[in-house]
Amino acid sequence: MKEKASFSSLLLFLGFLISAAIGFFIGSSVSDLPKLEGRLNLWWKYSTVGFALASLYVIEFLLPGESLPIKKITRPPRSRIEFLKQIAIAKQTFLAVALMLPALAVSIIFGNIPAISAISCFPGMFIVALAACTWSTAIDLSPSLLKSAWKRNFIYPAIVLLFLALYIVIAITIPKLSILNGTIIDYTIFLTLFSTLAFLVILEDSYRSLKQNWTMGENHGEKETG
Repeated sequence: MKEKASFSSLLLFLGFLISAAIGFFIGSSVSDLPKLEGRLNLWWKYSTVGFALASLYVIEFLLPGESLPIKKITRPPRSRIEFLKQIAIAKQTFLAVALMLPALAVSIIFGNIPAISAISCFPGMFIVALAACTWSTAIDLSPSLLKSAWKRNFIYPAIVLLFLALYIVIAITIPKLSILNGTIIDYTIFLTLFSTLAFLVILEDSYRSLKQNWTMGENHGEKETG
């Protein structure tokens, strides 16, 4: 029996329209702020959330879990790199970024945000999309992951506290890099560091949890069939 197509061009086009509308909302929300620092500060926060939402849209509608390579292999991934390949993370992240392009373009125009300033924040936003795609896919493949992860992992608040401690040290020792100054460099450092830490934690937790669940036969229903 032939499988149904897992990718919908119509849903992709709809995603672009939604993205443009979100971009108009973001641009309109920040345009009234008189100072560039204030507009940029609010813009990168809204845009980062937009990247996370775009990633969720990709997982739910464009590349659902059942269409990923990981559903067709007979053994658990042997490494974190293989895990990322099997969940097609490159394709997921590419689609999430593509979906956000209309939002970024529209918000930059209507929000009066310099293109260079916006581009400087892009690496951190890209990593946010990477982390969101990884986590959303892991939950889609194993719904119990969300509950079990938050029950057993106290590493998330620990990471946040570590990040805050690192930030305080940097702010004290190198005042010019303090995000309180509100410069473009500050936003870039803050967003990139925080999103990278979040991605590494999410990758480790997703890989370990899915590998354990796979062994128990949860992912493919090995113990329920036959």
